[in-house]
Amino acid sequence: MKSFILYTGSAINLMLALFHMTFWKMLNWAGELPKLSKDNQGILQTANIIIIAVILYFAVMSFIMARRGKTGFYGKSIIVLIAVFYLIRMIAGYPFFGFNYGELAIWVVCLIIAAGYVSVLFMDGKRGV
Repeated sequence: MKSFILYTGSAINLMLALFHMTFWKMLNWAGELPKLSKDNQGILQTANIIIIAVILYFAVMSFIMARRGKTGFYGKSIIVLIAVFYLIRMIAGYPFFGFNYGELAIWVVCLIIAAGYVSVLFMDGKRGV
């Protein structure tokens, strides 16, 4: 079961990284970003690139942990980091985006991802990963 959750987490993180890669076109950043100062343009785009890299790291590490069949101390610390990352995104959603159904969907997805990773920490180490 741990392997399944980690493989699923890997796939979801890969999809979310690809989704973040579409922000330039999807959010019309070519037209919208020039409305910001050069510093804010740079900060926003740099933050998105870093988020893409971090989420790709989550995908790769989840895949490796599932393949190796071990989590160990460092693997568990990565799992905690992934869960905290998605919980922060969920909690930050309300003050930054307010409440709407699109944001609610993001909260649900973030909560499911975080709960899935946290559940791996509580699974018996003798079965699965």
